[in-house]
Amino acid sequence: MLTIRGIATTLTALVAGTATLISPAGAGPDAGSPVLIAGSGTAGNSGDGGPAGAAELNTPTGIAVAPDGTVYISDTGNRTVRAVSPDGTISTVAGSGRAGSPDDRLPADARGTEVDLGSPGNLALGPDGTLYLVDGALFRIFALAPDGAISVVAGTGRPGSAGDGGPATAAAINQPGGLAVAADGTLYLGDLANRRVRAITPSGTIDTIAGNGASQLTAAGGPATELPLPAVNSISVAPDGDVWLADALVLHRLRDGEIATVSRPGDAVTDDGPWTLSTSATWPPAEPPLNNVAAIAASARGVHLYDQGERKIRRLGPDGVVRTVATLDAQTVGTVVPQLAANGSDTVYLLATSEHRVYAVHDDGGGAASPPDDDEAGGATRWWLLAAGAGVLAVLVAGWALTRRRRS
Repeated sequence: MLTIRGIATTLTALVAGTATLISPAGAGPDAGSPVLIAGSGTAGNSGDGGPAGAAELNTPTGIAVAPDGTVYISDTGNRTVRAVSPDGTISTVAGSGRAGSPDDRLPADARGTEVDLGSPGNLALGPDGTLYLVDGALFRIFALAPDGAISVVAGTGRPGSAGDGGPATAAAINQPGGLAVAADGTLYLGDLANRRVRAITPSGTIDTIAGNGASQLTAAGGPATELPLPAVNSISVAPDGDVWLADALVLHRLRDGEIATVSRPGDAVTDDGPWTLSTSATWPPAEPPLNNVAAIAASARGVHLYDQGERKIRRLGPDGVVRTVATLDAQTVGTVVPQLAANGSDTVYLLATSEHRVYAVHDDGGGAASPPDDDEAGGATRWWLLAAGAGVLAVLVAGWALTRRRRS
């Protein structure tokens, strides 16, 4: 039986769902326009089982995207990790919502949604589907297996700087930051307070691979463990195995134990144009470094980055050219957290923490727009379906009201 409550409920769900009509796997055909993936814009903790665009988040600070388009979000203020499925439905996959303690010990059969987290932050997805998450309050890195089991892979729960050459679970880390996983399963961590980058092998051994603990940049290139790396907030591993580090707002490449810094030849350092790598033994290098790099995400198309000074998403292409993908309007997308994620080619995901929302930006490659793929075409089709459905509901509501007046 048609009731006004039923009509209103259906219409509300449809309107709320418009933010996630475009699948997380592809941000739609309009290059450079941010598309809402999750978050109603109000801080809170609600929405599981429904459309992600109607869900309340609270200060999201970490993001990762799976090959199937599932988007994982560190819902930091709620002490949880949530997942947005390719169809736009949101759910909690880790975190009980209760505050964790450094003294907590996980049982061997712990499940992701049962663990008490402190402050989940940066996320990274392994090649086997394992989701790794940094907990800055508990000084640990957790691993969430595809079957929902959770375990500690690094950190003792207490801040410190120790453990190189031994098991990562017995190592002390301090203010864990950037996080990334290589194709072979090696986990890279920005150990911020220790001013180092550490690597955890698939067998669980931890070692320092970059940074000497000093707080000021002194060179653009050289042996990685001999150079200062003051603040590696964002890490990404490219398909070719290069490790990219966003450190103190500049961008470094780590390859074969050597650091090189991205520089911009010429004067117009904020405009689109060429980029190169400097290995100068001095700082700053003769050619200005690419600056204001707050977050990075490497993919087959290049290295996407967030330029916080210009509020732009840029891409360093393999052709040696920096291109602007999107300019973010401060009124639409507010404070952007220093972590990006990419789906492997043409979609970049970003976190607007002050708006408690997650957005995606489509990168068309810099030239003529690419033809929409199946996901994009499906997104456009869903928009038309929504409009048609809303129109039908409006007609039903009008008819219902007219019938009630005649009966009365």
